[in-house]
Amino acid sequence: MSYRLLGSILDSASRRAPARAFRLVHHTALMLSVAAVLGITMQSAPLPQPLLIGFVLVVAGFFLVEWLLRLFAAPVLMQPRGRPRARLRYLVSFLGLVDLASASALPAALLLGVPPEQAFAGAILWVLKGMRYAAGFSLIGRVLRNERSTFFSVLVAFAMVLLLAGMAEYLLEGETQPATFGSLPAALWWCIVTLTTTGYGDAIPKTALGRMVAGLVMVLGIAVFALWAGILASGFATEVRRRDFVRTWGLVAKVPLFRALGAGVIAEVARLLRPQRLPAGAALMRKGEPGDCMYFIVEGEVEVALEPSPVRLHGGDFLGEMALITGEPRIATATALGETQLLTLDIADFHTLAGRHPELTGAIEAEAARRRKGATASA
Repeated sequence: MSYRLLGSILDSASRRAPARAFRLVHHTALMLSVAAVLGITMQSAPLPQPLLIGFVLVVAGFFLVEWLLRLFAAPVLMQPRGRPRARLRYLVSFLGLVDLASASALPAALLLGVPPEQAFAGAILWVLKGMRYAAGFSLIGRVLRNERSTFFSVLVAFAMVLLLAGMAEYLLEGETQPATFGSLPAALWWCIVTLTTTGYGDAIPKTALGRMVAGLVMVLGIAVFALWAGILASGFATEVRRRDFVRTWGLVAKVPLFRALGAGVIAEVARLLRPQRLPAGAALMRKGEPGDCMYFIVEGEVEVALEPSPVRLHGGDFLGEMALITGEPRIATATALGETQLLTLDIADFHTLAGRHPELTGAIEAEAARRRKGATASA
């Protein structure tokens, strides 16, 4: 098996049947192994412990084989592809180290004499392998990199409030409550618990000034975490919009109708279009329904049930425009013959596009007129 074929199977973003089958086996083994580890640490497990231990060891062997295969296929798996020393970059990457630890940590711990219950409990770290298949983790990483300066500024403010409040409580409450505020580390621990709004309530200042400082610490703790949440939320929303825009741009550029447009027009069109993926056999639109959008086919094939004979449309074609132009209901039912990638243009956005780019909508209307003429001739 070539490393290119192997890479297509191990690619976490591939939608091919072998890749989906591998992910099913991988995720099933991961979930069952975690459940088995939980059972191993129980006094009365629902299944015999030797059976659970044997299953976890088999999964560890599976992860070892996966690590070796990923190492072999690294030239086509590591991004950007084609760069030298891909296998070395995989070995030192975070997910490469997670794969290596998943394959070797458990057997190594058992060989070193670590008690079996503790060694198998460490297998819970296998859940980190799921990060490869969750696109949101890389998104969060980009958000943290983009907002690191602002995030660090709030972190510095948090540290300043913590240290100043800890010093104040040490000076104000140290003599009256030496067990809680008798040292700076003890006072700082109380401030951390209070700033994070997880206060236990078992220790509270007794002096008036101490309580005033405590109230200020509580309010500032809420403010600091609100700032962090706002920074992350806005950064995450911006990154999601950027990712979706880049994805839609790539899809728009594949449609021949838009291919000749300039970058500025494509960027404007990309903001109006919404990507949609349909499985085989799904109905895209039905005869008699009101026409509220039109569709551009990026990949796949769609069959339109026109009379006397159906029409098949492929990548680059569009449909559903006649209902938008005439305002009449759909004249036919359209069904995806296979997995199909589409771009959807809402009726309100269609009219916006018509006002800004009449040459583009002119081409759509010309195609609609040609289809009407062809349908009339066939009838």
